[in-house]
Amino acid sequence: MNGLRISDFGLRNEKSLFLHVASNTNIFAAFSASLSSLSPGSMAKSKSQSPVVTFGSFLPGIVQHPRTGLALAAAYALVLLYAALTFHVVGDYGIETDFFWSYVPSARQFLQGTIEIENFHGPAYPVVLGMISYLFGDFFRAGVVLSILAASCTLFLSYSLFRKLTSPASAVLGTLLIAVNPVFVQYSYSAGTDMMFFALVAGSAYFLFRNSPQRYANIAFSAVFAGIAYLTRYNGVFVVVAVPAVLFLVNPDQASLKRRAIAAGLFLGTFFLTILPWGMYCLLERGSFFYNKNYLNIAYEMYAKGTMTWDQYWYKASETYTSLAGVLFSDPGRFLTTVAGNIGDHGLGDMGVLVGWQAGIFTLAGIGVAIKERISREGAGFLVYSLVFFSVLLLVFYSERFSLFLLTGYTFLALIAFSWSKLQTLRFGRNLTLGGILVVVVIAWTFLRSYEFNRVNIDSGPKEILTIADWFKRTVPSDPEAIVLTRKPHAAYYLNMKMGGFPYVDTYEELLQEARKANARYLYFGIMEAAMRPQFQSLLDPRNARPGLRPLVYTNAPPAVLYEITPLDTTGKGE
Repeated sequence: MNGLRISDFGLRNEKSLFLHVASNTNIFAAFSASLSSLSPGSMAKSKSQSPVVTFGSFLPGIVQHPRTGLALAAAYALVLLYAALTFHVVGDYGIETDFFWSYVPSARQFLQGTIEIENFHGPAYPVVLGMISYLFGDFFRAGVVLSILAASCTLFLSYSLFRKLTSPASAVLGTLLIAVNPVFVQYSYSAGTDMMFFALVAGSAYFLFRNSPQRYANIAFSAVFAGIAYLTRYNGVFVVVAVPAVLFLVNPDQASLKRRAIAAGLFLGTFFLTILPWGMYCLLERGSFFYNKNYLNIAYEMYAKGTMTWDQYWYKASETYTSLAGVLFSDPGRFLTTVAGNIGDHGLGDMGVLVGWQAGIFTLAGIGVAIKERISREGAGFLVYSLVFFSVLLLVFYSERFSLFLLTGYTFLALIAFSWSKLQTLRFGRNLTLGGILVVVVIAWTFLRSYEFNRVNIDSGPKEILTIADWFKRTVPSDPEAIVLTRKPHAAYYLNMKMGGFPYVDTYEELLQEARKANARYLYFGIMEAAMRPQFQSLLDPRNARPGLRPLVYTNAPPAVLYEITPLDTTGKGE
């Protein structure tokens, strides 16, 4: 059997390997000793015909060792914990907005004995976040650590899945390619649901394809993971279609129709039992077992995007829609046309943003190779599972964070392309193959892109808020019930106040009127508020304070001001 191999580049002992890894300069050379991966044609064969992997004098043991995936995950966790706790000191204005806006308040309510029924997500993440916050005394740090731990679990589960579907060597390479992915690294140190959801869906997929023939216990475990994933993000409901499609259409075990029906019934039954307590709670409190308002996100994608701003939609137009059926039947033709158009848009987005074209071209090539040389039923089943998830995302606007789980499917396809028989026949010397060169180049290229992006992004949060919060906490008595108006929730979190959304108005008189209507005591105005409410940009300079707004503290670079909303005087004007 042809193997995918590259020659030894000079790493002769274990000490030199770890010196290179620690220096971050030749991290990939350790795995360039002698690669051997699985050709797609051999995937369909029995385990006895799996390729033999040789990694010099000591690497064979590392690759074949059952704890290799655990070691990779642990090493990743240690590196990311150091980097995040050192440099990621404040949440950014992008993906961590939802964390401060929604998940922290829900976690606080959980700690106070109440589980909030939120409009757009389930209870799983706030509950876990609340419990972990006990260890750190700070929700943000707890959220960052939770993401890193979930990312490490994701790497372990991805390695285990790749090892099942391909070979030990391919599992190492695929895991490395995910670990150095810029988007994966970014969401590993970002507080939010992304990595927890990724880990849960990956766990569901792992148990679904763990054994052949499949054991009913694994089917049940897969369903439990899927149920908790749904309780983390409601788009986890995709498994209700994905798993029966895998079992009935692909039939990885080549089982009888009766056995497939039993397996599908077991999965669906266990899934619904897992979500049953939450569904009944929603039914009793909100009148719907599947209560959520994610149809508003779908409506924005179908009818509002490109015609109005995000803020305009949520302040006004979103009130038009009251159900998913209402969104679908509002304009069925436009709905279907938009979904069809999103196939190309989301696919190109995933290749360019999520995967990166340096790897994306091999992902696309892997589709052709998989069709031509035929992959195993388990591999085909996993691709169908991933395809259903991709299809669900076509209903909403594109974001690489939504597609994170697809990294496993895209990486699997890339591994198929790298192991194409024709790439393995092009040899340079006795062991070096073109496929081997390409896989190392792609991993190295991806690592460099990830380093360049994340060394800047990890420290990109609004640190001016920390400066203002530090002064405020030393000067003004704490009042957690006080309301601060701000466009983003970060200021409210670090000032230990309640957030009031920045009013969508045009004049200062209207702004103060809405502020007093909301009983707000403070107004925070920074670069984000200036960008989203340009009509009030003059508030970036405290010397331009209007009557009714008294500047308390400000920063210059970047500019930000915390105003106190003063009470009305006897003439009805602000003091």
